[in-house]
Amino acid sequence: RRRCRALLGVALGAGRDQRLAAMAGSGLDRHLQALAAVANQMKIRPPFLVEVLGHPWALASSPAPRAEPPLLPASLHPAGGGFAPPHPDGYGVCYAWGRGDSITLHICCRRSSP
Repeated sequence: RRRCRALLGVALGAGRDQRLAAMAGSGLDRHLQALAAVANQMKIRPPFLVEVLGHPWALASSPAPRAEPPLLPASLHPAGGGFAPPHPDGYGVCYAWGRGDSITLHICCRRSSP
């Protein structure tokens, strides 16, 4: 049990670090998007990008940033945002951690999505 708690702590720390890096523009998808833009401008098709970007991305998710310190009372805090699905059969998920024990989720998809 102690080992499981320790491993959970490590996983939560890594998840936090990855989330903060992604919010600062260091997420993997952002780098792939930048590489694709450069390749497009140079009119080249690197096999790696063709392979990686050729697969449909079914899920796009992003945290909604929150103001620190809180600028509004909790009753007036914005409900968050939205995140469009990256593929016709995909889903977009935007989430915002609230104060205390709340989370706001926005899940977007097309009506035709399974």
